[in-house]
Amino acid sequence: MSGTESGENQSIKEQEAESAGVLNSISPFRIFLAAMIGLSVVVYMFVKDFKADEFSKIEFSNHVFIWIGMAAFFMCFRHFCYMVRLRIITNGFFTWKKSFELVMMWEFSSAVTPTSVGGAAVAMFAIAQEKLAAGKTAMIVLYTVIVDTFSFLSALLVFFFLFGPLMIQPGSDTVAHLLHDSEWGIAFVCAYSLMLVYGGVFFYGVLIDAKKLENLLLWFCKIPFLNRFREKAIKITDDMDLASAELRSQKWSFHIGTYVSTMCAWASRFMVLNCLIIAFVAYSPNPEIQAHYNNLMDGQLHFSAFWEQLFIYARQQAMYVIMAVMPSPGGAGVAEYAFKTFHFDYIPTEASGIAAAGTLMVIMATIWRTFTYYVYLLVGAIVVPNWVANIIKRNKEEALMNKQGLATDDSTTR
Repeated sequence: MSGTESGENQSIKEQEAESAGVLNSISPFRIFLAAMIGLSVVVYMFVKDFKADEFSKIEFSNHVFIWIGMAAFFMCFRHFCYMVRLRIITNGFFTWKKSFELVMMWEFSSAVTPTSVGGAAVAMFAIAQEKLAAGKTAMIVLYTVIVDTFSFLSALLVFFFLFGPLMIQPGSDTVAHLLHDSEWGIAFVCAYSLMLVYGGVFFYGVLIDAKKLENLLLWFCKIPFLNRFREKAIKITDDMDLASAELRSQKWSFHIGTYVSTMCAWASRFMVLNCLIIAFVAYSPNPEIQAHYNNLMDGQLHFSAFWEQLFIYARQQAMYVIMAVMPSPGGAGVAEYAFKTFHFDYIPTEASGIAAAGTLMVIMATIWRTFTYYVYLLVGAIVVPNWVANIIKRNKEEALMNKQGLATDDSTTR
């Protein structure tokens, strides 16, 4: 066997190992695990707080169903915005159908992998199967990571200046209180810092100088317990270098379109809960529930309707930062628990003593999580296996064709 053949075989084995690792990360077991973690918390909440007699007191009027419909609309619009972004960033290379499948892959992989890991590796693999150039593939994934991170973090900073520490946790009036007396506050600061460092590394590597970043990472990898990350450091910086070369040729319209579609996608994600609060709380026929909401929004904060909704939106962003570093798949379990902790000052809980409050909180948390998480598990479980089966079939056919081609070449040579 020649050195060239040996190198090709090694490369094929590495690709197969990488493919196996990626496919394993979206395996049926992962789907089951993610679903069970989240649903177990939901079941616990139902057992603890749901009461049938209280449920009968919740009025499901046309107003409620209209705003639940609006929440569903924003869920769909979020996916559409990501599809638009993918078409912008690939200059229309993908069809709308293919864009839908790839965004679903990305969202699904994020739902079944730890939130702190995310679906970037699966996204890179999925897009690579579409026979794009390596540089284009790297640019699509890495640039969207940068845009996502910094559009999110910059918006959060603006909201903090507008609303202060109260945006992060109920009852936090000062930064000192947030840092010394609040576990969620400390978690927020740590999570925000990690995301900032993470985004900063990608920003520097892709948009400034990948080679200097590689030298820095390799220096860190000289430390014995970090040495095993050496190959990964080389690969990621090589991808950054390829992405950087692709981005240099793009016009300003490309960057503006990517940023606007990203911001619209983030806005749609968080507007789901705004719609549910309008449906069940802000205009509730139950005077106690509406009074609880108005006590904070109108009584303490003196907000108009617009600022009420912006404040709720900002609180969700703060909650999402903490969820983003959780080790559970898609933040499963943590999100359902955090929902009550982060929103009890304007969504009444069972502790408020208001009739049906505990049951209402469970219903809202379940609908919210269904629209923002479980729907991606469900649709992904339908779309992704079919996509994976097609990819495996195609790869086998290509491998067979290549083998036959090599055999023909060999026989001809002989």
